[in-house]
Amino acid sequence: MVEDSKNPYQDIDAVSKSMGVPPEYLDFDILEIFTSYKTNPQAEFTPAQDGDIFDDDEFFLDENLSIMQTYKVKFYDIRKDIRPHLPKVTLGTNKNSTKIAVTIKEDALAKYTPMFEKELINTIYKKMLKAGFLIGLRDKDFKKKISKLTSMLRIKEIIDKPETIIVATGIEPVLPIDDKLLIYYKNSEEVGDDKGKSRNDIDRGFLSSVLEGDLIMEYIKPKTGTHGRNLKGDLIPVIEPKTSQETQITVSPNIQVEEGEDNIKYIALKSGYVSEENNKYDIKEELEVGAVNLKSTGSITTSLDSDVKINIKENNYLKDAIGSGMKVETSEVRASGNVAKDAVIKAKTVVIEGNTHAQSKIYAQNVTISLHMGYLECDEAHIDRLEGGKVRAKIVHLNRVLGGDIEAEEVHIQILHSNSTIKASSLISIDELKGDNNRLIIDVNSILDEKGDVTEHHQKMKALEEELKTLPKELEHKRNIIDSNKNSINMIKNRLVEMRQEGITPPAAFLKKLKDFQGLVTEYNQILKSINSKQMELATLKDELVGMESIIFDAKIINKDRWTELNEIKFKLIEPPVDVTYSTKENEIARVMSLKAGINGYEIKRSNEI
Repeated sequence: MVEDSKNPYQDIDAVSKSMGVPPEYLDFDILEIFTSYKTNPQAEFTPAQDGDIFDDDEFFLDENLSIMQTYKVKFYDIRKDIRPHLPKVTLGTNKNSTKIAVTIKEDALAKYTPMFEKELINTIYKKMLKAGFLIGLRDKDFKKKISKLTSMLRIKEIIDKPETIIVATGIEPVLPIDDKLLIYYKNSEEVGDDKGKSRNDIDRGFLSSVLEGDLIMEYIKPKTGTHGRNLKGDLIPVIEPKTSQETQITVSPNIQVEEGEDNIKYIALKSGYVSEENNKYDIKEELEVGAVNLKSTGSITTSLDSDVKINIKENNYLKDAIGSGMKVETSEVRASGNVAKDAVIKAKTVVIEGNTHAQSKIYAQNVTISLHMGYLECDEAHIDRLEGGKVRAKIVHLNRVLGGDIEAEEVHIQILHSNSTIKASSLISIDELKGDNNRLIIDVNSILDEKGDVTEHHQKMKALEEELKTLPKELEHKRNIIDSNKNSINMIKNRLVEMRQEGITPPAAFLKKLKDFQGLVTEYNQILKSINSKQMELATLKDELVGMESIIFDAKIINKDRWTELNEIKFKLIEPPVDVTYSTKENEIARVMSLKAGINGYEIKRSNEI
C-alpha cells in the first residue's frame, strides 16, 4: 500500500487495519520526500524545489523559517516481502542535535545486492524519521560515502570494520561572551606551607608588584552570540551577554591603555606596585607601612626587579617592625625597628635600624644593620654591631664584633672583642683588638671554587686515586700469569719454527695459545700505559691546584693594634691539604700576618709594615 504521510510511524495502526496485517509485521519504504517551508508565520508553506536551498547558512538561520516534511511511503508485509540482510545501524547525535552520525557495524553476513545501497539509506532515513529529524537536508557527501561503503562490500564481500559516517550537519549556536575584568597583577593562588597552613593566611596580597611591560588588567568586552538551528528544524536561541563587570576605570600616565575590538588592555609603563583607589589605578615605587605582621599586612612579596621600596616605620624597641614568621621580598626594604624570629627578608637593598633576631634570615646585595644576631647572606654588608650573628658576604664592614661567625672575601673590623670565627679569602683587617679566643682564618677555597673549579679538580683527583689503587693489583696479576707461561710459550715458539722448516702444518691449539699469550701481553701494556697516564694527570691536577691557590700568598691578616693572647691565626692550603697555624701572644706587635713558602714547608710571616 502506497500512502502520503506526515509520520509513517503514527499511521501504522490505521494501515494495519486497512491491510489486515498485524502491526508487528508491517514495515515501510520511503519513496519520496516532500519538503515545504515558509519565512513568514502568516504565509502558507511553499514546496522547496531543491533541498540545496537549506544548505545556505544565512537562509537556514532565518529566525522566521519553518520547515515541514511529508513522505510518500510504501507499506508492506515483511512475511511476504523478504529483504536482504543489512548490517546493524546505530544513530547518534551531539548535544544540540546539530550533527547526526551513523555507525554501520562490521558484519560477515552482509552480502552485496543491487538494492543494498538503497535499502541501507532507507534504513538510516527511517531511524532519523523515528527520532524526529528532517531527512534529505544538509546531508552533503552522505550518499557518496554510503556508495563507497557499498563498493567495498562488493569487492571484499564482507564489512570487516565499523564505519562511522556524518549524515547531516546543522548550525551550532555561537554562545555570547559575558564581559569580565581579568586581574593579572594579583596572585590568588593558595599554596600550603610546611606547617599545612594556607599561604594566604600569611601572604594576603597586600602589595602586588609589576614590571615594565607587564599586562596589569584586561577588560573582556561583551559579545553577542548567534543562534543556531538543529536538524529537527528547531531554532536554537542564545541569550544576550551579561555586562556585570562594566565599571569606569581610570588610570595614571604610568599605565598604558590599549583598546581592541574584543578587549581593553592595561599595561605597566614602569616597574613598581599597583595602587588602586576608587577604581583609579596607578603604579608607585615607594610604600610606607607601620609594621609588617600577620595582623596588619601579612607577608609582602614582590619581584626583586620591581623597584618597589618598602619603608617600615615601627621604631618602638618593644615591638617588631617585621613580625615573627613574616616574609618580605622586594627591591628595597628599610625598617626603623627590629626583625623578629623566623622572619625572612629578600631584597637588593636592606637597611635595618634595629636588631635582627638570632633566628631571622636576610638575603640581599647591599645590607646595613644596626645590631645583627641572625643569618645574613649578601654581597656587601655594613654592620654597626655583631652579636653572635652569621654573615656570608663578599665584603663586610663591622664597627664592633662581640662574637659571631663571618665568612667573606674581605672583612674590615673597627673593634674586635672575643669568641668570633672570621674566615676570609683575601683580607682580615682589625683596627682595635679588645678580646681573645678569636679564630682568624685565611681560606681561598671559597673564592677559587666560585665556578666549581676546585670541587671539579677534587672529584677528578679522587676518581684517579681510586683507579690507581686497583690498577697496580690488576697489573701484578697479569704479570704473574705472563711470567708463569713464559717458558711454555718459548717452547711453542721454537717448535713452530721447526715445524715451518719441516713443512708441517702447526696444530690449532699451538696457534691459539700463542695468540692468547700475545693478547695478555697487550692488555698488560695497556694497563701500564693507563697507570702512567693517570699518574701524570693526577700530578697535573695537583700542580693546577697549587697554581690556583697561589693567591693565598697575597692574602693578609692585619691588626693595627697590639695582639692579645690565644687568638688563633690559620692559613688553609688546598694542595697539599694542610693548615698552617699560629697562636698570638699578649702585647705581641705583628701588624701583618701572611703565608710564605719556606725550606721545610709553609710558615706564617709576621711583619710590622702595613
